[in-house]
Amino acid sequence: MQQVADNLIKKSRPGIPGLFLWQVLVPAFAFGILSIQWMLPSLAALLVYLFLVFFFRPEKGAAFGMLVLFSIGHWYGNFVLPPGPGPMPDWMAAREKVQLSGTIHSIKGAPGNRLKILLENVSCQSKSAITDLGGYLNWTWDKPGQFPFVGQQVSFVARVKPIHGFRNSGLWDYDFYCRTKDIRYRTYTQGKIKNGGLKPYETHGLQKLRASLREHILKNAPPTDGGAIFPALLAGDRFYLSRDSVELIRRAGVSHILALSGLHVGFLVAMGFGLAWLIGLIYPRIYLRLPKMRLGVLLSAVPVLCYLWLGQFSPSLLRAVCMFGFWGLLMFFNRGRVLLDGLFLAVVVILSFSPLSVFDLGFQLSVLAVAGISLFYPVFARLMPSGHSLLAKAARFVLAVFFVSLSANIALLPIIIWNFGVLTPNFLFNILFVPIIGSVVMPICGVGGLLFSYISPELSHSLFGLGAKVFEWLLQLVRDAVSLGLLPEYAFYRPHWEGLLIYYLVLGAVLLVIYGNSRQARLMLFLVVLLFGVRLSGEFGPERVRMDVLDTGQSQCVVITGPKGTRTVVDGGGGFGRTFDMGRSIVGPWLTYGHLPRVDNIFMTHGDRDHAGGLAFLLEKFSVSRFYSNGDIPSGRIGERFKAAFETKEIDAQTLVSGDNVVLEPGLIMEVLHPSSDFEGSRNDRSLYLRLLWNGHPLLSISGDLDRKGIRSVLKGSQDLSSSVLVLPHHGSAGSYSPELYERVDPEIAVAACGFLNRFKFVAKKVVRELDKRHVCMYTTSAHGIVSVEWDSDGTVITAP
Repeated sequence: MQQVADNLIKKSRPGIPGLFLWQVLVPAFAFGILSIQWMLPSLAALLVYLFLVFFFRPEKGAAFGMLVLFSIGHWYGNFVLPPGPGPMPDWMAAREKVQLSGTIHSIKGAPGNRLKILLENVSCQSKSAITDLGGYLNWTWDKPGQFPFVGQQVSFVARVKPIHGFRNSGLWDYDFYCRTKDIRYRTYTQGKIKNGGLKPYETHGLQKLRASLREHILKNAPPTDGGAIFPALLAGDRFYLSRDSVELIRRAGVSHILALSGLHVGFLVAMGFGLAWLIGLIYPRIYLRLPKMRLGVLLSAVPVLCYLWLGQFSPSLLRAVCMFGFWGLLMFFNRGRVLLDGLFLAVVVILSFSPLSVFDLGFQLSVLAVAGISLFYPVFARLMPSGHSLLAKAARFVLAVFFVSLSANIALLPIIIWNFGVLTPNFLFNILFVPIIGSVVMPICGVGGLLFSYISPELSHSLFGLGAKVFEWLLQLVRDAVSLGLLPEYAFYRPHWEGLLIYYLVLGAVLLVIYGNSRQARLMLFLVVLLFGVRLSGEFGPERVRMDVLDTGQSQCVVITGPKGTRTVVDGGGGFGRTFDMGRSIVGPWLTYGHLPRVDNIFMTHGDRDHAGGLAFLLEKFSVSRFYSNGDIPSGRIGERFKAAFETKEIDAQTLVSGDNVVLEPGLIMEVLHPSSDFEGSRNDRSLYLRLLWNGHPLLSISGDLDRKGIRSVLKGSQDLSSSVLVLPHHGSAGSYSPELYERVDPEIAVAACGFLNRFKFVAKKVVRELDKRHVCMYTTSAHGIVSVEWDSDGTVITAP
């Protein structure tokens, strides 16, 4: 593998490589496509790029060509962008179950025994009509009773919903991502299909062969966590992997071993070059007819194409094969600059035929990783020890793996942080995982075990068993490292678009300084200062208080930003099963968008999972100054995480009762109006009722999940309840309906945190009617996404949805 990497890189000249004119124009085309989603950042990136090209390499027609290609990219992206789901049929809005039928377009195994299936030609029969749905329907089949085939027809009864993700500013846009794939609807089933089933289907030809290969893998690999790696490595099927194994792989920083991509293709290419070396060792004269480089390329081509077919031509694998294909051609014809020229050729082909691939995170990571390797690996390679001893060769191999990983991660760092919100700087495990997976587990135990399954099942069992034990040993090493605290994980600052440009400009300046171009580096640093100024200019303005009710589905999370910049979180959302962490996926990343991972105050109204679940991640990974609750700490796994965080972070958890006041900032006070110390009621009715005041002006009331009894307790006293904004109790349920509360609070705006097409049918119709009668503007996170309100210093609402 090291030999292949060295061959790719050594053919490049030392220093920062120059670009041909057509290569200079490629990024402008990509920026144009990106502009259909991010116009301002794409335009800014284009202007910075234009400036750099003009300064570094002024060439006639380059600026005009970039502007033209940017425009073409913008038009092309819009032209191929599929439409969204469109208006919902009445039966879908009413959450009616329908008889659904369609044809399987693609199948993807997901960890925890789930199948992700795309259906096409979908038809839904409701009580009143038959509706044909356009685009694809994403069917999640949990614990399936049988395995389907691509092209097979299926029919079953289920609820169908349009694609609708969490709509929060500054986070990954799931709705737009699905739109780029023409996925318009979704449904979910568990277990054996009822009221329908898979239609009889006869496999044939290559499909039958693929099914046979999969069957041989499953038959001969042991049914253990270690054995589950072989369907994932050989066919991209992660169905048998446990969620615990996937989490350990993520913590080790080696998640890329599970995604069929350039790494796996690289393993096969290394096998091809290894076979070329072996043939040359046995019959050296073959190199006179066919040089080793060309022989290696030819011997790699067949296994790579077979792997592409076995992996069902997944987009990530297609991209990887395209890149390796161009690299192979350039190496075969002994061309220079193999890595960089092959990358540009692959990007041109991919974006020409599939322009929306530019929005695919896998594409972005692949391109940036290769670019990082081509630019930074030659710098680190200078540190390689020389010599021909066995020790020197072993040191070079280990350092080569490390430097390749480091070079790729340098280029990927801001994109990974932006998309995932956490940093796991644990890529040292790449030194262990990549060589062992690439030289033992996949080629010898995986490919060898599969081939021998048709010849000698006993030997096949032994090979698969050996590979499974090796992989389980690797997982155990990671498990031990996690338990010893050796694999840290940090919530991290997620940059705005200016920050992304700044990061890559700084990287460019560092490379220029390394290669002695200090004058050009100073120019790039000037652009860095300019972008810093643009970013900072948006941070100053009049003092205001801001409330954001995040879209966390059928749960609640409110964030309050004070005039001095303090941040207070009231509840953290949650409640989407055991595998989805609302704090990690939504609340934490939103809080770190343009901010350090710090929260000044956390208020937990009560311990229900849909209010408390997301707070566990904040307590674990954020700097939290103060924590307040009604004393109701969650039970189960979430409660254990709370208690562990309180202990390790030395957080003083304080219990509040009515009459307490918490100063968030000078003049910004959170009043506690409920519960009293002697109140007895359900968990919901014991929720904190909080009222925010700024310089005496009542801004906001937050009432947790209060129902009738709790609301009656709040209304008993003569205390002032007025607020300009009311976050409705219990997500706007019928049980929390209270005209008297609405009258006492007298809000201008009411906000309900509730899920899209939720099964409780929140907000209750009588709540909507009552608020409408009182001329209160009501906003729901299900309809509007994140709901934001700002107040000026006299308590006047100046910004609302």
